[in-house]
Amino acid sequence: MIPLTKLAAAACASATLALSAAGPELSSESFGILKDKPTYIQEWHIWWGFPYPDRQLPFLHMDSTMTSDDEPWRLDWNRNGYPLVGPYDAANPEIIRWQIRCMKAAGLDSVAVMLHPDNNKGIAFIQEAPTDMIERILNIAEEENFQVFFMDEVAFRHGTIAQNTDVMAQRAIRFLKKYASKPGFYRIDGKPVYYFQTYGWPVKPEALEAMFRKVESEAGPVHWMVFGAVTRFGSIPQIASMVDGANHHRRNKVTRAWQFKEQDPAVIFANGHKFGKKITDMQYPKFDGTSQPWRQTGVAQYGLDGRTLETTILHSLKSNPDFIMLASWNDWEEGANFEPGWDFDGFAGDPYLYCRVIAHLRGKEFVPPPPPPKEAVHPTIWEKLGYGDGAGPVVDKIQRSHNRGGSLAVTVRDTASEVTALEVVWNGDVYYLAPQGPDGKPGGTLVPGSELPKSVQLKNVFTFSPGYATSVRTGGLTFTVPEPASVPETFAIGVATAFDPEKPMQSVSVRATNREPVLLREPIGGKQLDYTFNLTPYPRDSRFPGEIWNGWRTAVAVNPRPMDLAKPLTLEADGAKLGLISILGDVKEERVVTNGEPFDEAGKIKTFRLTLPDEVLNTPGAHFVWLRGKDAAGNWGSPVLYAVPNYEFFDLGSDAVVEEELDVPGAVLADNCSRPGQWKQISGGRPETRPYVEKRNSTRFQISNSLVYRDLPKPLQGGFKLTFEASHTSFQRYLIVALTDAEGKRGYGVGWDSVRSDMAGGTGFARILKFDEAKPLAWNTTGKQLSNTPSGHPALDDETPARFELTLRDGVLTLKVDGKVIATAKDQNFGKFNRIYLRGNQSQILDNIVVTP
Repeated sequence: MIPLTKLAAAACASATLALSAAGPELSSESFGILKDKPTYIQEWHIWWGFPYPDRQLPFLHMDSTMTSDDEPWRLDWNRNGYPLVGPYDAANPEIIRWQIRCMKAAGLDSVAVMLHPDNNKGIAFIQEAPTDMIERILNIAEEENFQVFFMDEVAFRHGTIAQNTDVMAQRAIRFLKKYASKPGFYRIDGKPVYYFQTYGWPVKPEALEAMFRKVESEAGPVHWMVFGAVTRFGSIPQIASMVDGANHHRRNKVTRAWQFKEQDPAVIFANGHKFGKKITDMQYPKFDGTSQPWRQTGVAQYGLDGRTLETTILHSLKSNPDFIMLASWNDWEEGANFEPGWDFDGFAGDPYLYCRVIAHLRGKEFVPPPPPPKEAVHPTIWEKLGYGDGAGPVVDKIQRSHNRGGSLAVTVRDTASEVTALEVVWNGDVYYLAPQGPDGKPGGTLVPGSELPKSVQLKNVFTFSPGYATSVRTGGLTFTVPEPASVPETFAIGVATAFDPEKPMQSVSVRATNREPVLLREPIGGKQLDYTFNLTPYPRDSRFPGEIWNGWRTAVAVNPRPMDLAKPLTLEADGAKLGLISILGDVKEERVVTNGEPFDEAGKIKTFRLTLPDEVLNTPGAHFVWLRGKDAAGNWGSPVLYAVPNYEFFDLGSDAVVEEELDVPGAVLADNCSRPGQWKQISGGRPETRPYVEKRNSTRFQISNSLVYRDLPKPLQGGFKLTFEASHTSFQRYLIVALTDAEGKRGYGVGWDSVRSDMAGGTGFARILKFDEAKPLAWNTTGKQLSNTPSGHPALDDETPARFELTLRDGVLTLKVDGKVIATAKDQNFGKFNRIYLRGNQSQILDNIVVTP
């Protein structure tokens, strides 16, 4: 969500593709410095899979919910930047053609297309089936008067037969015989280029040399290009070109200071020339892998609008490289891409920035080619490419009048057309709503595959209770759609889980069955029977809107292809608590409102004011609403799922939640702190009950400046065992729990002084107390200390209270905290106990008070 102060500017922004001709901010000295240097790019990644226009395609190397993210034209995907043409399928011929035209316009001589050997046999490349992308690229390259070569990613096939050099020889022979004669195949000195890297692959030079001889004996001369250490492989005579070192190591990751001696090109190039090789290093424009935390923990290299690349290329040119290798064309995972795109490299504003950088260095002007045809790109991107409005508006802001308010204000924004309507759907078309209340029934018609765990009462980070939810156990939960034929071919699925601030990246997914199996490239001939809606958040501010602090995280995804809903849905959520799983189908007119108030003259931003239904206001617990907007072009935008809990149900100062009495075999007293009326008031007030949820419905006492007691049902003779759970709400406060005689004058007890936060490690001092008074205990009676030691448990820990245990056995008092003995004391003066006292001090939380012989 963005604030309304930015909405007017967004609404006035042009919906057509903006082309900046100003060029990058590079120096005039660098113009044309690569004019006479052959310039290539590695790698052209053809692994991207996006199910459009063909819905049967699998997602590959990307993750999209097929819903809008911040802007109507931007689909939600977890990568750095955003391709100019939107997420795409790399096998789309019109995308391939457009990419080649961009490469040509930038001034590249050729590009290395990344290929992956089959892991099972190692002879073919996985990009050959089910669509032969190699042949498709070569044919289009020929039509565009461009040539490409290929990079065998053998180094990334760790431990497979593909790395056997005899198998690699067979693979290269087959590949060259099949493709190298095509006009679109790049050659150097008349020889087809075959490129691969060796980093991470412990192959011996002798094995490579034998492999080269074998290939050339059957497939003819080859221009072998290797990305690897020249000191390791430079002596191999067949290698013609080498790439060694990379510029992103030449800047300190912490201080960002230049460190040009790292992988020093002067040394590398001198070694290469000594061995008679054409030599260069690899030049990244930038390197930001933070979209994938498991890959990189930070930005390795900032692009600085092309100035980083300019600096490192100028430095490398001092040592006379024979050619230039840039990296890479479209690596949106590492953020090291030259391909045109939106909002990368510091929001430069020019989607063609790095194509212009290449052209500048090559000494030419970059003229952008036309974008791919309208039908080749997803409708959401149409407005950005100038093809008209193909994306519906976004629900930009949702406000409740206050946390118990009976109305919502929903702001809807479009960037191309007037906003005309809003659909409002409570809970969904087919859904499961967790039972609200200890004896509640689930809502909706989505049928659980088995009996689900009992729903538990929740509270948010501000102690409001947002309702009830059920735990998602290991292995997930299954649900059956009762009438699958009633769900349209395209639908949205949403899940609401309790937000846990300690697990902000809580994993959530829903698995469904593809109506038709999806054919995979790897393994060759493989099929994908299921599709997983990944609803897990990722590190981006927009993934943590303020709304989650009401206690719920909601996430929505749209199915990319037809699903077989006659088969169960499986929800996996890593122990999260589920409030709702829901399916939203087609728009229904009876759920549509049109009374939006325009924010701007064009009506591209409107606020719809909704009164909450009676069944929501009058039904305690959690409620959820689907919202989606419509524009004047007839487009419905991506739906959102919003939590509207009814807090009226949970009055935290009442006795609304009553527990069963504790049943502790042999106990004289077992009090679960749910019935304050059983305690007699001496000073102050009786304890207040507080609803509390840890793993079950329960209540606890909150006791302020009060002293209360309760007579034991029967007296204790000799020894005893007293256990209770406790926590403080403030420092420098004192809690006492004591067992005394019938007059309340003599006995033993536990004292817990929370003291200052800088004392006792923040755990307070726990004491064994002795009472021998002339009068019954009063609030200011603190007894005699028989021991005084740090408790070892954080004094202010409302979620996990300290468990105290005081025993008297054979004249020895033993005090344990959380099962650990912290103090002992000898005293045999008293052996009869009739009462238990609680003394609070602004204030403490007590639970599960048990006294046994």
